[in-house]
Amino acid sequence: MDITSHDQDETMRELYEASFQGSPGILDSLFQNDPLILNKISLTRHTETPLHISALLGHLNFTKKLLSLKPQGPKLAAELDLLQRVPLHLASAEGHTDIVRLLLQANEDMCLRKDRDGKIPLHYAAMRGRVDVIELLIGWQPRSVFEKLNEGETVLHLCVQYDQLEALKVLVVSLGNENNEFLNSQDEKFANTILHSAVMLKQIKTIEYLVSIPEVKRGASKLNRSGFTAFETIEQLPKDFKSIKILNILLDKLGLLPAPSPSSSSINISGKKSKESRAISSTSWWSKCQRYIGKYDGDWVKDRSGALMIVATVIATMTFQTAVNPPGGVWQQDTNTSIYSNSYCGNGGDDTCIAGTAVLVRYKPFMWLLNLAIVVNLTFMALTFLDGMYLVTPMTIDDWVWRCRTRLFYGWFGVIGIVFLLHTIRFVFWAVKKLYRKLKC
Repeated sequence: MDITSHDQDETMRELYEASFQGSPGILDSLFQNDPLILNKISLTRHTETPLHISALLGHLNFTKKLLSLKPQGPKLAAELDLLQRVPLHLASAEGHTDIVRLLLQANEDMCLRKDRDGKIPLHYAAMRGRVDVIELLIGWQPRSVFEKLNEGETVLHLCVQYDQLEALKVLVVSLGNENNEFLNSQDEKFANTILHSAVMLKQIKTIEYLVSIPEVKRGASKLNRSGFTAFETIEQLPKDFKSIKILNILLDKLGLLPAPSPSSSSINISGKKSKESRAISSTSWWSKCQRYIGKYDGDWVKDRSGALMIVATVIATMTFQTAVNPPGGVWQQDTNTSIYSNSYCGNGGDDTCIAGTAVLVRYKPFMWLLNLAIVVNLTFMALTFLDGMYLVTPMTIDDWVWRCRTRLFYGWFGVIGIVFLLHTIRFVFWAVKKLYRKLKC
């Protein structure tokens, strides 16, 4: 039966629609009408085959049916798209474990097939953190772990670059303990190891994991193209709290500075460190931070100068307003207060209130309110200062910085409570004393 070009295009369009929908029934119908339909895929303008599409979208039943159509079905597992990728690349990237297994059964050689950038399916799975697929690919072809990209990067480099720590752990475990050279492999362009990459990307958790591996620690002295070790690399980066934390991790884990060893002179009978030992340890830590921060050119201060100026302006304005306009205002002219029964004069019995002095000071029942208002004002300024400084601090600060801020915050509230309690007691005592004198009279 003659098949026109229009009919062929229509049939191929239905085949690709079936691959997008994942419909094995439509595939069966098309194959029965034209047993050569899979052979004609290479004659179309499409760069992907239906197997590429179904593997990418995760259509398991359609993929299984497509691979079962012999003789052309299994051969589709080796077909390349525009970027030289086989369907196994796409299924691995998307984490479709069952489809990956089917494709491996159809053509296990595709496990080592490289795309245009030199990536194999394992590299795609590592970039996306597909741990189940990684374990499956390694189990099927263990030596795939050692395949490198075009620029000499390993699959471990990809895990660090894409911040896939769990995938990195699985791969390191699969390597065992006798692959010191591979764990410290350097790429061809910059000669960076995975520890170099993690330091430059400031991945704290990844660095903590890497320096816990003895093989990586032994290779930490390797130099990159710039002539820096991983430890020296952090000193070249902009300084912030994350950089300081990484520096301390490398200092402690790599043993670059000798730690004070516990001795009989530094440990007392109860097993606790002596004051001298704690002082040495504290001084060492602080001196390291000082040396590190001292190398910075001060840009981080300039970057936050605007915000700090706003905070300082608010605090100065509130302080000035409190001084020129105290609670209750001030006397506008010299006034005699003897007509007020509750007047209080502190000038040797003189009841004249001098212009410019606070009004509430002249009334004894309200003196404690004035003092409380002053304390509240000072407390509010202190809290505003603390909050302002915290807001302009980088979000990468450690927990101890937050704890310090919180303790100061509640400490000021405690001061308010104490002052309020003391002045309340004082006011009650004065009121009782006043009432007693009236009753006595």
